[in-house]
Amino acid sequence: MLNQEFIKRGFGLIPSEYYVSDENLPSIHDLRKIFDTELEEDGSQFRKRAYLKLQWERLKEQIQIAKNQAYFQTSNSNQVDGGKIRRFKILNEYILDIPIVRNILEKNISMINAYSPLKSENDLTIGMHFIRYQANENHASYSSPDWLHQDDEPLVFVHLINLSKTALGGDNLIADIDTKKVTHVLRLENDIETLVLNKNVYHAVTPLGSRKGIAFRDVILFTIEPSQTQQHK
Repeated sequence: MLNQEFIKRGFGLIPSEYYVSDENLPSIHDLRKIFDTELEEDGSQFRKRAYLKLQWERLKEQIQIAKNQAYFQTSNSNQVDGGKIRRFKILNEYILDIPIVRNILEKNISMINAYSPLKSENDLTIGMHFIRYQANENHASYSSPDWLHQDDEPLVFVHLINLSKTALGGDNLIADIDTKKVTHVLRLENDIETLVLNKNVYHAVTPLGSRKGIAFRDVILFTIEPSQTQQHK
């Protein structure tokens, strides 16, 4: 799936059916409860987050919880919050036992294992960022950074977990790497519908608003990078 065409294009969409089965479908309810109960404000009352960092060793096919759970972005990737070590609420590892989460992890690792730009890397760091963007009729919710950027990580999956029917915005923008001209506007709407990105595009998420009452957009950002780039983390 993450073939040469994807590498050149810089982004791709993965349908819900790739991750969701009859067996794990009921567990999406359990996953959604994590966003209701386990996240904390992330510098704004309109954005909440929690985090879990994993280490994957390719040769041993082994995953373990990282000892250091701090998160770092360079200022090049995030001019608002980059350049400093950030510490979010650490999720309990029991989330990995939720069937849909376990399947997301297994499916993504299978794709990463075959992804040619990372083939030479034995030790990879996986970040699982649980983020809720919450808005009302008078206040929008923004991502950080809030406009076109590239992530430090060479591969990022954006898994939509839930989107309010009253939500406005929250669309993914894709822009040309040379001109920064927006070429695609994509809207994830279905549970576990996924956008995957590499560093051959710029991207952003439009602010989230609400037609009526409180609206939210819940996502898991699933980031992958060589562990050797973690010297600040």
